[in-house]
Amino acid sequence: MPRPLKVLLRDDLSSKGIPWSRQHINRKIEDGTFPPPDGRTGDSPTAPRFWFEETIDNYLRDRAKKMKAMRAGASPDTS
Repeated sequence: MPRPLKVLLRDDLSSKGIPWSRQHINRKIEDGTFPPPDGRTGDSPTAPRFWFEETIDNYLRDRAKKMKAMRAGASPDTS
């Protein structure tokens, strides 16, 4: 049975081990090292952005793989 979609706001990211500021998250999104938000909580352009928990979990898994590969002396792009 698939798990239900859970939405994470920026403040919720710290519970996943991502305590970065809004500005730092924006820089990482712009340089392609953090996933862009999956959407906004409303139609307003100022509505808070959100990520699905699965998006963040996948990011953390990929990041852990790259760190493990780097520690093993391999290229971080190896699968």
